[in-house]
Amino acid sequence: MLYFYSRMSDLKNPLDQLDHQELLWLTGILKDACREKLEKNLVSQAFESRLYQRGPVKGRLDPRPFLKIWEPRYRKFLAIAEELHTQLEADEARAAAEGLRDKFEVPVRRQGPGSAQMPLELRPRARR
Repeated sequence: MLYFYSRMSDLKNPLDQLDHQELLWLTGILKDACREKLEKNLVSQAFESRLYQRGPVKGRLDPRPFLKIWEPRYRKFLAIAEELHTQLEADEARAAAEGLRDKFEVPVRRQGPGSAQMPLELRPRARR
């Protein structure tokens, strides 16, 4: 059996349209949305558990299994969004630090006793 794979060169990454600051904002929004969704899911689970303590509600499907299925996914999405946001912030901080380092870098030349690798330790003489 032969398989022919076509290249997907026509597809472009939509994130390429954003600059670094916009990506940082987007991941911040994603992180907040994931956190809100997880919190809402946990509140809904607690509400449904209290509601179903009295017994099943007539004519209503039990949403608890669906809520429990989505909770780990929301946790995973939140963790990934937080990691992406942290990486982008670290990249921004690293770029800023490198820019400052390049701007204010002063070559340091040590001369004299300060250039020694190991400082001398002076110990008082023992009294006799």
